[in-house]
Amino acid sequence: MTDTQPPDSGFSGMDLAKCFLPDWAKAADATPAKTIERFGRDAERPPGRFDDRGPRSPGRDRRDGGRPQGRGRQDGGRRDARGPRDARGGRPDSRRDFHEERRSEPLPVLRGWTASLVPDPRGVEGLARQIKSGGKAYPIFDLALLILEKSERYRFELRRESDQATPLFRLSLDGSLWTSEKDAARHALARHLEKFYRRERVTVDPPKGSFSCVAVCGDTVLGPPNHHNYQTRLREVHAAGFRNMPFEAFRSRVRMVKDLDFIEKWKSEQSSKDEFYAAESPEGSEPVKFADMAAVAEDFATRHAPALIAPAASPLEVSGVAATGGSAPVVRQLAMNAVSELRRFPLPLAHILGQGFASAGLQIFKAHANLTYVGVARPRFLDRDATPVADGLAEILNYLESHPPAPRPEQWKALLALRTTPEGEAARESTLASDLAWLIHQGHVMDYAKRGLEAVRKPNPPRDPAASERKKSGAKAASASARSGRHPTGQTEENSPDAVPKETAHTPSSPDCGGLAELP
Repeated sequence: MTDTQPPDSGFSGMDLAKCFLPDWAKAADATPAKTIERFGRDAERPPGRFDDRGPRSPGRDRRDGGRPQGRGRQDGGRRDARGPRDARGGRPDSRRDFHEERRSEPLPVLRGWTASLVPDPRGVEGLARQIKSGGKAYPIFDLALLILEKSERYRFELRRESDQATPLFRLSLDGSLWTSEKDAARHALARHLEKFYRRERVTVDPPKGSFSCVAVCGDTVLGPPNHHNYQTRLREVHAAGFRNMPFEAFRSRVRMVKDLDFIEKWKSEQSSKDEFYAAESPEGSEPVKFADMAAVAEDFATRHAPALIAPAASPLEVSGVAATGGSAPVVRQLAMNAVSELRRFPLPLAHILGQGFASAGLQIFKAHANLTYVGVARPRFLDRDATPVADGLAEILNYLESHPPAPRPEQWKALLALRTTPEGEAARESTLASDLAWLIHQGHVMDYAKRGLEAVRKPNPPRDPAASERKKSGAKAASASARSGRHPTGQTEENSPDAVPKETAHTPSSPDCGGLAELP
């Protein structure tokens, strides 16, 4: 069971060639071409000592001597103004207490389910088409990390692993998953209300009474805690903007403000209210009117929810957008854990990509210190002595073999300068592009992303297995004879032809030593 998603979602408009450019070249629309050409060699240089770090702050300028202002105890007792220390040696309102409180909150867990990430098949087909048309070879692990950059480029396969697994419910409007039908209905009204109901704003009398404070969450005024609509308003704000946060954690962030401006703002907001009408009604009848969201939620649960919300079966597929941003917090946490694991170790995703590329007719091979690439052809050395080629092809191979790697624009200019025929620059560019495309698609020249054009070198001759085995056997025999004191031919060291006679062996006191034995 899958949810609907537009074709090539997340991949449309993505240019692989631009994705593998350095950062300065990705902004080519705002950078002159001459600047890109001039600084091409410096693109990968790490930032140096004199890179652009912005102006120094006044507190860091110590040329006037002494320490920066505002530091230490010379600031007029500012340190004492922060209040006394607690028993642990910290401040009662220090950041350490805040982070310790956040760490104490357990992370949501979806029990009994596993999630595996797979790339969108339509996106993999789009990548394969780009690789075939461009002819470049890309590191397959870099492509895997490129897919993980956007949730539109992958999906999740969820499987139930135990009978006690948390029940999940699927909303067919966007494919999101929830742990209860009530949460799914609340999400449907928050995201898709206009599909079922029409909202109208009407003027009403402002609330009457004396209110000394109002509850505020961020910039949203919830109202006085003693107002009859406070709890409903609290639930509405949580469902609208904080649905991925537990309700108790959201309520702990609400603060009470005794400010007349906030109170007047709340009264102004309460001077108008929303009324809701059913978007569809029987022909010839008046639209059904609902006074508030509670009435809307009751009607939605009765008329629409049974057809839109259903228990999720195992296995199931969910889009990356729905799993990581539009589902229950426990589903979102499970999906983000899978993404984080693949970012740390993308081998499983690279295997899936390799299978998809291979089925599309692309070649998987290794080069450059055992890196795995995908391209239109495997590297194949062209022996020009055994297989003569045209002069234009030989020029390209000779240049790439005799020159060190360089940026691709520089290689193109150098190869174009070698062409003398045909007349006209446009004609020479066309023939060069045709010759280069043939060499690339035959595997004699590789166009590596981030590296440029490289001619395939002649492989080293394979080793003779029999010679290697004889060498290993000889080494083992020599080692065994050295331990037993016998020569490999069966003679002892004294009877060996290579042994030096004892009476003629040179000793430090021999005259042949040049008197070195007499030196101190």
